Amino acid sequence: MRPIRGVGAVVYRIKPDGTIEILLIRKRKGWWSLPKGKLKSNEPPLTAIVREVWEETHVSAEVIDVIGSVDYVISVPKGEQRKIVDYYLLRACKGRARPCGGDEQIVDVEWVPLAKALERLHRPRLKAIVRAAQSLFS
Repeated sequence: MRPIRGVGAVVYRIKPDGTIEILLIRKRKGWWSLPKGKLKSNEPPLTAIVREVWEETHVSAEVIDVIGSVDYVISVPKGEQRKIVDYYLLRACKGRARPCGGDEQIVDVEWVPLAKALERLHRPRLKAIVRAAQSLFS
């Protein structure tokens, strides 16, 4: 089976006092996470991640840099399948963060200070992505 390709984002904003906040999402029956999604057919990754962030959080954001990739195995009806997610750093431009609901099943979206975001994230691979993004904030 071909790997599932996805894109994810560390979306940030800098408050007037200099505090960096990260946008986190939480799906129903899930942990806090970062926005992410699958690429549509022939969709460029940078287009996909801006679309995914908007669809999941109602926040418009611009791509600043590439952070890195995570590669893991997920369970699918036919067994196991490899999933590769490329993560990007995005700076929030406008929009009020709120859950999208619908098929995404996102129940909560919240701006969280960087240190607290690292505490809330459950998966070590996501914490590593946020740590890697720290050197890229501007």
